[in-house]
Amino acid sequence: MFPAIILAGGKSKRMGQRKIILKIENKPLIIHVLEALKKGGCNSFLIQIKSKKDQEILTPLVSNYNVRWSFDNSEKSDVLEALHIALTAAKKLDWEFVQLAPIDTPFVSPRLFQEVAKLVNEKLEAIIPASDSSKNTPSKGLEPLLSCVKTNSVIKQIETVVKKKDRRLAKVFENLNHKIVEPEEWKKWGVLEKSFKNLNYPIDLE
Repeated sequence: MFPAIILAGGKSKRMGQRKIILKIENKPLIIHVLEALKKGGCNSFLIQIKSKKDQEILTPLVSNYNVRWSFDNSEKSDVLEALHIALTAAKKLDWEFVQLAPIDTPFVSPRLFQEVAKLVNEKLEAIIPASDSSKNTPSKGLEPLLSCVKTNSVIKQIETVVKKKDRRLAKVFENLNHKIVEPEEWKKWGVLEKSFKNLNYPIDLE
């Protein structure tokens, strides 16, 4: 299994408070995601955050995990630039492939990570799940932040599009040699649609 990058540096404007401090079912979001990744086979983790203050908040929560930190200090950067920073840090750790996960998917299934990892081969640069719930979004159903990706390939692709108007992450991944895992496939693994549910608004915590 591959190491994982958890993206936890978002501004959480729609939520109204930082997601790094939020809990669901009386457990921090980050622990839900870490547990799923670990059960899915990941043993090393890089957490992408905004600041040392974020690190101070999270460190006591993740002390039982093999965690490294990556910082995106810019207030203007988007998910594309944040991912580039995290992947660059992963490359320095000699992580050839990484599993991605956002902090706000606490219901993600470990089985998804297990089965996606089995699909990796030397020709593929990204394995991208697709969901029914995202079909009418700009990503057209793709869930790029739950992809397993080849580190150096994605770094290079981000660098080619970072100054373009179309900065959608799904578009970046589509330009790689990739496989899309359609709902019909992951449903056979026993993965549920709620694995792809993002917590973006206060009502999502109820």
